[in-house]
Amino acid sequence: MKSFVGITGTTCVGKSAVAVELAKILHCEVISADSMQIYIGMDVGTAKVTPEEMAGIKHHMIDVVQPCCDFSSFEYAEMVAKIIDGLQNPPIIAGGTGFYFDSLVYPPEFSGGNKQRRIELKQMLEQNGLDYLVKYLTEIDPDTASQIDLKNPVRVIRAIEIAEMGQKQSQGTTRNNPKYDAKIFVLQRDRQSLYQMIDERVDKMVQNGLVDEVKGLVEKYGYCENSAFSAIGYKEVIQYLQGNCTLDEAIAQIRLNTRHYAKRQISYFKRMQIEKYIDVEGKTATEIAQEIASYI
Repeated sequence: MKSFVGITGTTCVGKSAVAVELAKILHCEVISADSMQIYIGMDVGTAKVTPEEMAGIKHHMIDVVQPCCDFSSFEYAEMVAKIIDGLQNPPIIAGGTGFYFDSLVYPPEFSGGNKQRRIELKQMLEQNGLDYLVKYLTEIDPDTASQIDLKNPVRVIRAIEIAEMGQKQSQGTTRNNPKYDAKIFVLQRDRQSLYQMIDERVDKMVQNGLVDEVKGLVEKYGYCENSAFSAIGYKEVIQYLQGNCTLDEAIAQIRLNTRHYAKRQISYFKRMQIEKYIDVEGKTATEIAQEIASYI
């Protein structure tokens, strides 16, 4: 059985830097497990790791699909499995998308789906609006409806597909027969410290050109109804560009939505098969990497 080291945690906890330092120690490559960094051109708003931050360590699963395209966890697991098969040393998989880890270790029973039904659901979305689909999902799978982002039409449609196949996305993936020997570490920090860092990161994103980045994406692709354009930081700026709020209101909403997202991440990690939680307060990325390497 092949293996990998996983590094996850909430946004703003320092996963990318730790992954690079650990890769130096283990002489391996890094595979991203971030559902937004897969999109080409979405750099500022996703805090995408830069070539300088990579420090010569090869990274995979960054900039692999256009923002106008949908990309599922099933596709992620398929692509990453091929990458792992081609590597000599076990990689480090780093990112905050917990479902990507589960989809890789426990290949999804939610693959496939009826393409015709998906078309029908998209037509229902166009004709009746998102609230109509949300109401339907709540009726057939209330557990999933209480956990996913109901403002994201792609996730709502996918959840309906899964529910109609007689399964429940809220139950996650099966825990039997893991495909990989995965040692997954969760980086964590004090909640108040985390919130402060979220606010600082949002301010930095705006200073680094988030609004211009979103403008450029809209000019190139239009307003797409998919995961990329529903991402935190992008959907709020789009509201600003459409004249539905001021820039200050959009920034405040990004901060709030990011905090809520961090809470959902923490809840999801509790359902994962975790090797160890690591407190990052007062530690450098190198010190954290050394701690993980010593544990392994």
